Amino acid sequence: MPISRPLPSTPRRWHTHLLGACSLSALLLTGPSPWGVSTAALLPPSAPSAPQPLGALHEEILRLLDSPDSTPRAADWAPLGPEALTELTGLANNPKAPEPQRTRAVAAMAVVAHPEASQRLQGLLRSPASPDSVRAAATLALSRREGLEVIPLLTPLLSDHSDQVRATAARTLGRLGGPEARRVLEERLPFEEDLAVREAIQQGLSYIEP
Repeated sequence: MPISRPLPSTPRRWHTHLLGACSLSALLLTGPSPWGVSTAALLPPSAPSAPQPLGALHEEILRLLDSPDSTPRAADWAPLGPEALTELTGLANNPKAPEPQRTRAVAAMAVVAHPEASQRLQGLLRSPASPDSVRAAATLALSRREGLEVIPLLTPLLSDHSDQVRATAARTLGRLGGPEARRVLEERLPFEEDLAVREAIQQGLSYIEP
C-alpha cells in the first residue's frame, strides 16, 4: 500500500507528546534482548498458567500498566497468559481510554506471550483510527519484538503522513542499526522537509557505527 508523502508544514500537535514519546522510546529500546534477535525467541519456556477470570485479568492488566516500573517486562506479563493480548488490544483501540494508557498497553504488547502480537501491532500501526502516539508506540513495540526483521516494515514509515511516526521510525531504525538502516535513512534525509524529523533522521544515523 503506498504511503503518502508528508504534507506541508502544519501545526505539530505531536510535539505536545514529544517528551512522552522519547520516554517510551527509551523504555522500549532498552529491553533485555540484543537488537536483531526476537525477544520472544529469548524467553525460556514457562509453565502454562491457568486462565484468569476476565474481570480479574482486566484489573491485573490495569495494575501493571499503572505500575511505577513502567518498563514492560516479559516476566511480569507471563503469568497472565496469552489472554492478555486481547485485553491489551482492546485498551489500545479504545478511544475513551486515556492516551497514555493506550500507549502503555501497546508497549506491553511487545513482551506478551502470544504468536499474534506482532500482527496486532501492525494492525494498530496501519489503522487510520489510531492516534499518532499509538502508532508511534506500535513502531517501537514491533522493533523490540522482532528486531532487525522489522526493518522492511519500518522503512515505508519514513514517508508517513504523521511527523511523529516518521521521527519515531527514524530513531528506531537507527537503534536497530546495520547497513540497511543506514541506507534508508540516508536516502530519506534529502527529501524530509520537517526540521524536527530531519533532526530525528540525523540522530538515527548517529546511532549507527560507520
